[in-house]
Amino acid sequence: MGEKLKTSIAILKKIKKPLKILKLEVPNPKKNQIVIKINFTYICGSQMNEIYGNRGRDKYLPHSLGHEASGTIFKIGKNVKKFKIGQKVVLSWIKKKESGSILPYYLTKNNKKISSGMVSTFSEFVIVSKDRVYSIPQNLPMDIAALLGCALPTGFGIVHKFAGDIDKGKFVSIYGIGGVGLMVLIALKQLGFNKIITIDKNQKNLKIAKKIGVTYACSLNYFNKKIVDQKIKKSNIALNIEISGNEKMTQSAINNLDVKGKVIIAGNIKKGNFIKLNPYDLIFGKNLLGFSGNDVSLEKNLKKYIAILKKFGFAKVRKFYKSYQFKHINKAIADFKSGKVLRPLIKIN
Repeated sequence: MGEKLKTSIAILKKIKKPLKILKLEVPNPKKNQIVIKINFTYICGSQMNEIYGNRGRDKYLPHSLGHEASGTIFKIGKNVKKFKIGQKVVLSWIKKKESGSILPYYLTKNNKKISSGMVSTFSEFVIVSKDRVYSIPQNLPMDIAALLGCALPTGFGIVHKFAGDIDKGKFVSIYGIGGVGLMVLIALKQLGFNKIITIDKNQKNLKIAKKIGVTYACSLNYFNKKIVDQKIKKSNIALNIEISGNEKMTQSAINNLDVKGKVIIAGNIKKGNFIKLNPYDLIFGKNLLGFSGNDVSLEKNLKKYIAILKKFGFAKVRKFYKSYQFKHINKAIADFKSGKVLRPLIKIN
C-alpha cells in the first residue's frame, strides 16, 4: 500500500472558538469524489455564521469549513470522467445538476471521522464531491478564480436573474457592500446601471464602492434621513438587493422601495431573528423574493462571469482583498469580523 495522504486542515471544534489546525488523513476518493490540492480559498459570511453559531445548534461538530476555492486535481475516484490529474479547477458550494457523492470525511490518527460537507476548502488537500468542482481556463489567475466559488456567482447571479427588467432611470440599492455586494455592483455597472445606492456601516467598503461608481455610498442612518427629507423618493427606487444579513438593513430594503418595486433577500439573518412585513405591500404589487445562489447555474454562466471580471480588471479586484498565510487563518477571521478587511484570501499552497 502507498503512503497515506496527510493534510493540515482548519477544523471548527467549538462554536465561537478559534479554528484548530490539525493533521488529518485524506481517504482515497470513492465514487464521484475528487482529491484536490488547494491553492487559494476565501472566507465569507457563511463561514462566519457557522463559526459564531448564527445558524443555531451545530450537530456536526467537529467539522471542516470553507466553500469557495481554487486548486489542482490530485486524485480522481470512480465515475469521474470530465476531469484529469493536474487540471486547474474551482470548488463551489453551488451544486451542478448531476450525481454527487456520499459525504466526504477526514480521519484522525485513531481513525475517528471528522465531518465535511460536500465541499470544504480550509485545507492543504481536500476530498470533495465532483458535483461541486468546475473546470476553469488555464490562464485564469488562481486567486481570482477562487471567487467563482461563492462571491461572484452569488452577486452576478442576483443581477442577471432579477435586474434585466428594471428601469435604468430609477435607483437600485445594495444593502451590504462586502464581497458579494461588490460583485453585485460590478454586474450592475456592466449592465449599464448608473443610479446606484450602496448602504453599509463600513466606511472602507463604501469608499471602494465610490471608486467603482455609485450615486450614494452611505450608512443606513444617513440613507433613512435622506428618505425622510425626500432627497431620495421611495417611488424612485425600483430594486433593493439585501446581502448584509442584518435585520434593520433587511427591514429598510423592504420598506424603502417603490410600491411595485422588487426586493431580493440573499443575506442570512441570525436564526431566530425576524423582520416585519406589511401584507398590503404584497397586495399592491411589491415583490419580495429570496436568492440562495443555487438559483442560477454556475456551470452555464462560468465563461460569461469570467469575461465580466476580466473586463472589470483583475488588478482592481485584487485591491478588494487582503491575503493571509494559512497558519494565520484565525487572524484573518478576526480581522474580517471586525471589519478591517473586506474579504480575506487564504493562501494555502
